[in-house]
Amino acid sequence: MKKIASVLAIATILAAGAAAQTASPSTAQDNFSNIRNFFRVNEQICTGGQPSMENLQKMKEQGLCSVVNLRLASEYNFDEEAAMAKKLYLRYFHIPVNKNNLKDEQVEEFLKVTSDPQNRPIFIHCTAANRVGAFWMIRRVLLDNWKVEDAEAEARKIGMHEEKLRDWALDYIKRRQNTDEKK
Repeated sequence: MKKIASVLAIATILAAGAAAQTASPSTAQDNFSNIRNFFRVNEQICTGGQPSMENLQKMKEQGLCSVVNLRLASEYNFDEEAAMAKKLYLRYFHIPVNKNNLKDEQVEEFLKVTSDPQNRPIFIHCTAANRVGAFWMIRRVLLDNWKVEDAEAEARKIGMHEEKLRDWALDYIKRRQNTDEKK
């Protein structure tokens, strides 16, 4: 695992230098074990459960530009996190997702925010990355052209564990693909 982290860190540094852009957070510097289900998708995107304010500060120091929060404001101290993001000059996107009342509009906003390169590096979170995994699975299939099976496997690594969310994500993907085919 350490060898993989070192290779990824070197690749990140080389890619950043080649692209002549601001360096993104180094995988070797990741130490967010206190964030439930923390997962680095790639050098520009990481996911997880609720971060502490100290985690946000550390991520900012490592180059984080944006935070996407899928939690309902009533689930935790929303004002504290929003204020900290503002203090750190982070772009902050709050897409409140009720897992018992999922809406297509929330996915559309999520896809728009996560597709904008100006928002990267980005950290996407909810309570435990369950909702994040479901939304990320949709993105992988619809925008990144992954096979459903591969996207689902990654979503489970991220933190998706509720079949209800999985089923909803699969239904959304199917409906969207059917709509796109009719165009």
